Amino acid sequence: MEFLNSIIEILKKPFPEEDNKTIYLRNVAAVSVFVTFFLYIFRPFNMSLIQSGLFWTCLGFGAVTFVASVFYAMCLRPLFGLIMQERELTFGKWILHMIGTILTISLANFVYARLSFFGYIRWEFFPNMIANTFAIGIFPVVVLGAISLLRQEKKYQLISDEINQKEPSIEPDNQTSDQAIFDIPLHQIRYIEALQNYVKISYINSNGHPTERTERATLKGILNEAKDSTIVKCHRSFLVNREAIISTSGNAQGLLLTLSDCDKIVPVSRSYVAVFR
Repeated sequence: MEFLNSIIEILKKPFPEEDNKTIYLRNVAAVSVFVTFFLYIFRPFNMSLIQSGLFWTCLGFGAVTFVASVFYAMCLRPLFGLIMQERELTFGKWILHMIGTILTISLANFVYARLSFFGYIRWEFFPNMIANTFAIGIFPVVVLGAISLLRQEKKYQLISDEINQKEPSIEPDNQTSDQAIFDIPLHQIRYIEALQNYVKISYINSNGHPTERTERATLKGILNEAKDSTIVKCHRSFLVNREAIISTSGNAQGLLLTLSDCDKIVPVSRSYVAVFR
């Protein structure tokens, strides 16, 4: 039971999703090249029976793998994300998406193989294609994902420890005390969260109680209004008051900020980590 609970905890861990489409395409291309040469060198699944054009056949499987992976990422993944009401990518959700990717690749390669070799499709052989594709792909994918998760988690925890050991270096800004956002003094603001065309401002009111207010605005507009202040961007959906930060922690997706008089843990995405170092 303890082992099962440990597995569940690992599956719940935030996973470092790659937002950069160029890097994603590069990784998919690398996988497709691997598929091409794996099939050509080891010739599994009776591929040794192919008399001529073996390399071009293997290259076709690699190309189909690339197209199917991109199709899943661009079309099917957003749909499944909505069905699962996905807000934060965890290791478990990432594995489900990898299974979805492998199923999509299996279907595409099955259609390619049947039409290329036989000119027609017999769906009773599809389960065998799924089994073969999973046999090649699922184990190394999950292992590499787990390694990436642990490496990123360790990296940002070390950065967090480094930040926590430093003495605060922010000097009081004379302008900050006079600045306000929607009549809320900046020193009372804890964080600001984007909500589509609105923002949620979390602050401490004049009575010292945590309060929230929703206003029609954008993070970009607020940043321009609070220029050269302690309000900084830390995530695509969050601004934070640097003076309110009391400690940091880390997970595989970046840093997490603990703020004074605030229960919300504010995330710092990887692209903004340098700001807080």
